[in-house]
Amino acid sequence: MRRAIKFATLATMLFLLCLSFAYATAQVGVEAGDWIKCDYVSGNNLPSEFIQWVKVECLSAAGTTATLRVTTHFSNGAEQTETMTWDVASGAGNLTFQALIPANSNNGDTIPAVEGSSVTIAGERTGTYAGASRTVVYASLTQGDMQFSYCWDKETGIIVEVTLTQGSMSATFKATSTNIWQATSSNPLPMPSLPIETLSISISVMVAIAIVATALIYTKHKRS
Repeated sequence: MRRAIKFATLATMLFLLCLSFAYATAQVGVEAGDWIKCDYVSGNNLPSEFIQWVKVECLSAAGTTATLRVTTHFSNGAEQTETMTWDVASGAGNLTFQALIPANSNNGDTIPAVEGSSVTIAGERTGTYAGASRTVVYASLTQGDMQFSYCWDKETGIIVEVTLTQGSMSATFKATSTNIWQATSSNPLPMPSLPIETLSISISVMVAIAIVATALIYTKHKRS
């Protein structure tokens, strides 16, 4: 009897330890004031009034929970603003789409998803988002009759791309601007490259011209 009690106690302690570890490692990667804007970039068979862009702003973040303000702008000019909370460790909150996951999620990680489900990170790749090269993780999630293909910034866990499909309708949104990272400035125009022989001849010609010009100036000055 005592052995059974000890075993049950040990199992409970291990469970709580694992639970505590999960909460400690899953962290929100955005801070208050961070925002990202995803614009519609492609799609087909869209309704007459469709979403043009979505902006996700972090109002506050502490531990594993973030409060987000989500602004949705429609093609007819109407806008809808909602305040949502999300716990990236437990999945508690009223988030209606997977705008945020734990920071630094890896391939194979299973994370809480909206509507009480879960999703497994399917892979990792590099892409250009909001003007900079970013490492992203991706996964697919089904909500009702809609299929979502998500990409999240690996470092922060914020959404950077999503394709939603419902029947014959599909639409892709991609991050075009943010204050979380700096856009990479365009490279300056490259200097034309010349063969070493051509470069040597050019330098020799310029030196010869300089010598002749100096000699002419000196001769003219001496005569005067």
